[in-house]
Amino acid sequence: MSRKRARKREGVLTEDLLVATLVEFLSEDGYRVRLEVPNMGQCADVVCTRNRWVTFFEAKLRNWQRALEQCRAHQSVADFVCVALSVKNVPDRLERELDEAGYGLIVCDVKAGRCEWLVHPRRNRQVWPPQRKRLAAMMRGINHES
Repeated sequence: MSRKRARKREGVLTEDLLVATLVEFLSEDGYRVRLEVPNMGQCADVVCTRNRWVTFFEAKLRNWQRALEQCRAHQSVADFVCVALSVKNVPDRLERELDEAGYGLIVCDVKAGRCEWLVHPRRNRQVWPPQRKRLAAMMRGINHES
């Protein structure tokens, strides 16, 4: 089931606004985007495809440690795993952990409606074909965002 369209509440930054900004950025970059995709007992915030590659995103306003925990579950099915954050400064520790894991990072300025890649992900070589096949079948039933 798709996340409801984000509504801007006066002065309040929500994860829905972050996801909406990320979706627009990825769509403009040629990705086909789906929201709230079930995987291994949890839902990925954003899953996008381009050509044969599948990229999973966990979006967080602050708690990047939680995003990294969630990303680990996606390694069995995603070619690329990423975090999207709405922060002004990226902690050095986060950059080190992203590099070690091979995850990407997009930082979004929700108020300005912009995102940028700070760390590009490395291709994940731990994809488990039977689980990936289940994901592909399930994703066929989820509509793309426009």
